[in-house]
Amino acid sequence: MKLQHKFGLILSSLSLFSFISFAEAEPKVVTSIKPLHSLVSYVMNGVGRPDLLVDGSSSPHTFQLKPSHATMLQEADIVFWIGEDLESFLETPLDSIAANAKRVTLMESDKIDLLKFREKNVFDEHEGHDDHDDHDEHDEHDEHDDHDDHDEHDDHDEHDEHDEHDEHDDHDEHDEHDEHDEHDDHDEHEGHDEHAHHHGEFDIHFWLDPEIAKTIVNITANELSEIDPVNKSTYESNAQDAINDLDRLIDNTSTKINSDASYVVFHDAYQYFEQRFGIEVVGALTVNPEVLPGAKQLAEIREVIEHEKVNCLFSEPQFNPSIAETIAGDTGVKSAVLDPLGAELDPGKDLYFDLISDMAISFEDC
Repeated sequence: MKLQHKFGLILSSLSLFSFISFAEAEPKVVTSIKPLHSLVSYVMNGVGRPDLLVDGSSSPHTFQLKPSHATMLQEADIVFWIGEDLESFLETPLDSIAANAKRVTLMESDKIDLLKFREKNVFDEHEGHDDHDDHDEHDEHDEHDDHDDHDEHDDHDEHDEHDEHDEHDDHDEHDEHDEHDEHDDHDEHEGHDEHAHHHGEFDIHFWLDPEIAKTIVNITANELSEIDPVNKSTYESNAQDAINDLDRLIDNTSTKINSDASYVVFHDAYQYFEQRFGIEVVGALTVNPEVLPGAKQLAEIREVIEHEKVNCLFSEPQFNPSIAETIAGDTGVKSAVLDPLGAELDPGKDLYFDLISDMAISFEDC
């Protein structure tokens, strides 16, 4: 009887231990890109660590899932991502492999004010600024509702087709550029349909504004608290600490920025950072990083560099820097690297803060 009693106590203890361990098990969290992983890591500090899909210097625009990533998604309780406009590789797996996980699509949040995407690689100095300065979410969404896809293309045609298609049609005068013009038309018009996730109405790189990062932190804390109420107080406390650190980051970054300088970037990914800190970016080599710029785009950028007296031309570690380096060499403008994803930074809660600080230093030094 004594042996049976002891055996019964052991079984009861094991059952209780298993129940407690299950109840306190950390949630399985998956994030897409390193800046988002960093913010979620901050909120989860002391509870667990989220998994990261797009690691190293990989670009979400061209990323392909590996079996290890599929396992992460299959085991996930919740997945944080920007949205299909950036991580198009995740769209199908989220519906299949991660079908049982809660999906947090930040681009669809009504708490984040989105900027209009700039369709041309030479930026008008007023394009997109009015929408952001007004912060009128209703106007932005009403405008979005009022314009269907045909309206967007009509507006684009009215402004751009006169220049692009007239050159394309004028074969006699520009025979030597026919192939380039066809390539440009494909990039800027047909590419608009094939790569729609890069040419939607709203820009997807909103994490580069630390004010929006504060919103992402709050969304993360709320979502994690719903699936893991046991650790709600930890998530909320961490979120407040992160917001305090982000406020300090904004103040420190603002002191490093030279508002009198002008820049050209590799692709149009920085307008949230530009408008938060008063940076003048006058153009990009391409609006779609999956499509190399054509001869017409490069000629326009060279003209802008000379006319606007650009201080610096930036490449990105996720893409081949040869085009940027060639233009910089030909025009005599300084060149440097600007990294919106933290390619060389170690994943973790500090990465986001290092990312924004490094970007500010890149603008300052160049």
